[in-house]
Amino acid sequence: MTALKHLERFFGSSDVSLLTDSKALAAHARGLAINALLIDELNAMPTNSACITLTREGTESLLRLAARNRSGRAIYTQAHAFDPTLDSAIYCLDLICATDYRLAMRNQEQLLTLLDDHHHLVLSGADSHGVLEIAQNVSPYAMIEEDVLAAEEYFIFPLAELLEVHYTHMDPAAPRAFTLNGEFKVAGMLSARGYHDPSIAPSLIRSLKGLAYNVAVHGATLLIEDSQVRAFRVGNLDYRTLLNEATGSRGLALTECAFGVNASIAERIDYRVNSQLNEGIEGLHVAVGDGRCGYHIDLLIPGVSPAPLP
Repeated sequence: MTALKHLERFFGSSDVSLLTDSKALAAHARGLAINALLIDELNAMPTNSACITLTREGTESLLRLAARNRSGRAIYTQAHAFDPTLDSAIYCLDLICATDYRLAMRNQEQLLTLLDDHHHLVLSGADSHGVLEIAQNVSPYAMIEEDVLAAEEYFIFPLAELLEVHYTHMDPAAPRAFTLNGEFKVAGMLSARGYHDPSIAPSLIRSLKGLAYNVAVHGATLLIEDSQVRAFRVGNLDYRTLLNEATGSRGLALTECAFGVNASIAERIDYRVNSQLNEGIEGLHVAVGDGRCGYHIDLLIPGVSPAPLP
């Protein structure tokens, strides 16, 4: 079997390529016997591809290429929004190869059935407990196998959409889709700046990176009341003020509540790496900030599962 065996099963074909805007990542992939192609050298999308972009320009080029040709099937991740380094991109590629997409989508289906039938859920896991209330008129979002099949021979899907089921509350003026209360053990933290706000001070960026490292090494305790972060402690220190500063005007109100379905990466995940692939880890993750003004910050809580509230 090749390094892309799970992608080959996902696409139903052995003809799978890696697309990227990084020559170094392409060279690394070719060393693994993966057919790696540079986006700016293509006139058309390959038949099937997984895409990792390390620059915003690379993502824009990829989307233009896909729109212009309207052919080929692709999944993509924007590494530049999280960490545009080669080491991070290689880590992304490793987890992309390790992910069993068919298993993840089966897990999605089971979760969707539960979430469609129950709007009051108890959340439990090691050192974690909480209650989630979902608004009656809200449905969870996921990119399920049915969507993939319906797209037939042309699609370009965000990779993260295949690996989680989520609710969002990005518009603060809109009714809340969910209300979460509880205390949770956080194993990892991700920070993304989709628009790379130049007003963010370098000292804040360094502080956030330091916090993410400490969370990965020591873990953190997260207290949520009425969908607001009330405490975020690593050891005896509470970093709520830092999170509030990093998320801009959205502050500490939750903007996302999601369940990861990627059971395949549990043995490979490294919470020290700021990679979008980490948020697919099986369990719960919540987020503050929207990534437009300040950061979007995901707090990863593996091992937490939902059940109907008795």
